[in-house]
Amino acid sequence: MNQKTLRNILITTSAIQTILWVTGLILANVTLVILALIVAMAVLPVVYIHRDNIGEMFQRDKDKIMEDERTQLINEKSSTMTLGALIGTIIYVGFILVSLRNIYPEYLLTGYILLITALYGLILNIISRTYYKRKF
Repeated sequence: MNQKTLRNILITTSAIQTILWVTGLILANVTLVILALIVAMAVLPVVYIHRDNIGEMFQRDKDKIMEDERTQLINEKSSTMTLGALIGTIIYVGFILVSLRNIYPEYLLTGYILLITALYGLILNIISRTYYKRKF
């Protein structure tokens, strides 16, 4: 079996497995989830046998540089902006839920949890930035 055929088989079984997982979780159907597990168990030996060739199977052009400094910088900038937007949104929703504590007291705990999660994300971001500034 050549690599292109094996690649197509792996992509197809992965798609089938994903459809089974998602459908089983949405419909709360245990049978579909078990079928997804069976498909995963069937694919694992094939992946293990061809583990050395998987990089070649899914790489489009062997001579093409997959990632350069510009791509890495774009990824870093976009991930920083995404994290900032996510933390900002979590803080905003947390403040709204805490400020509505007189009208909706059942959401007060959720608001505090969101604020604590945002604070944890912010602290983790600051620690990782200072670590990598000192490292590089």
